[in-house]
Amino acid sequence: MSQMHVAKLVLETQSPMAITGERETSFDSALVRDMNGLPIIPATAIAGVWGHLAQHLPNNEKNYWFGSSEKSSVLSISNAVLHDQNNRPVLPFMAPEIIDSVLSVCALARPYHRERVSLNDRGVAKDTGKFDQIVLPKGVRFSLTVRWQHNAKFDHTALFALWNDRQMAFGSSTRNGLGQVKVIASEIKAFNLDSAPEQAEQLQQYVFDRKVPTQLNEIASFSHDNDRLFASLPLQALDNWRCGSGSELLGHDLGAIPADLNVAIKTYSEPSWTWENNQANWVLATPVLCGSSIKGILAHRVAFHYRKHAGIWAEKMAGENHAAWSSKPSALNQLFGYTDESDHDASVAGILMVDDCPLSYEHTVIRHHNCIDRFTGGVRDGALFTEQLLYQPRFTVKVWLKAQRESLDKQVYQALLDTLADLKNGLLPMGAGSGRGNSVVMADPCSPWTVNEQMLSVSVSEDVA
Repeated sequence: MSQMHVAKLVLETQSPMAITGERETSFDSALVRDMNGLPIIPATAIAGVWGHLAQHLPNNEKNYWFGSSEKSSVLSISNAVLHDQNNRPVLPFMAPEIIDSVLSVCALARPYHRERVSLNDRGVAKDTGKFDQIVLPKGVRFSLTVRWQHNAKFDHTALFALWNDRQMAFGSSTRNGLGQVKVIASEIKAFNLDSAPEQAEQLQQYVFDRKVPTQLNEIASFSHDNDRLFASLPLQALDNWRCGSGSELLGHDLGAIPADLNVAIKTYSEPSWTWENNQANWVLATPVLCGSSIKGILAHRVAFHYRKHAGIWAEKMAGENHAAWSSKPSALNQLFGYTDESDHDASVAGILMVDDCPLSYEHTVIRHHNCIDRFTGGVRDGALFTEQLLYQPRFTVKVWLKAQRESLDKQVYQALLDTLADLKNGLLPMGAGSGRGNSVVMADPCSPWTVNEQMLSVSVSEDVA
């Protein structure tokens, strides 16, 4: 019996996505695009991520579905194509005059970009450590088609359940929160080509039909027990708070701000799309604490606690060079990864992953500042500036862990727990302006604080100092 299965999936990005190809002028990378000049998720990227997650399936299912050096893959995966503002996939060779609001933004060479920076041991930006990353805004929708021939030995349920995994993310910096997707609609149909000749025609029509599922979501019902959530940390700022540097004023009380007031410093925000009744709505500014910022803060504090437990004191490093001071302990490489500039094969990806955090707040506050003349000690002429702050925003930091290849050093494990305890007790600032007290956060008393310590396999060869 020849039975073909066809699955149609509709994806929505849950965070900005950066699937890059060539280098863009004035930027470090450019988005991968189709013949229309619109971003796509290449089928090779989908097969690569999906196949990597399928390695954990039993009975060597991965080689059956995705092939090996001895046999070809049974799956036929299409590129994931962009949806327009009416939730319809774009057509090949689309005429430029029919581009709508969603496509017009995505067709730009730089739809949006994040500015990122590396920090040194002094807590400031490294020399040549700043780079820009072109991304697609959150809320973009894509659709793809997967075809395969029925096999009685392997059921497709476990394979498609992998789409519910946190690691099903595409593009760069997925461990820092980028590239997260969610299957919001899906449909799987079977066509028995032996039972009736018209089944072949129906198969062809279904595959090339532009219609995609909008209500049904079969894949969301597939159970997936590989939950890698290590910690869910609800936080609330104790007072006024800000993160990053944005370009848009936030809040519902913008009318209270004088039109001639130039607010110089704003909380970081990003544009995004929201969907209602299969119609896209453009949201100009949504405040967000980037996963890369959270991961950097955690990495610096974990390094501090590790040196404390390992007895690596500043006095012992007095004679070391700048490279030794600015590098993190090698024991942290399993958690946070390591890049070897001279030997790429020696680089390793970390097991710790952090999501972007959307911020919820009630109102904003305008603060006025001035600059002091270092010579006279008085106020500098023309140096008055203003800052917009969020008042006691709430957000939840989610930390995920990949499956470990080896046991974690006990001192690193204790350093990680100490860092989370600092965060819970208000001892680890998270945000901008910590020198002015603008980034103090503590555990939100209205939500449960959960840390799954049993997820980590810890080596017992060394004792904690």
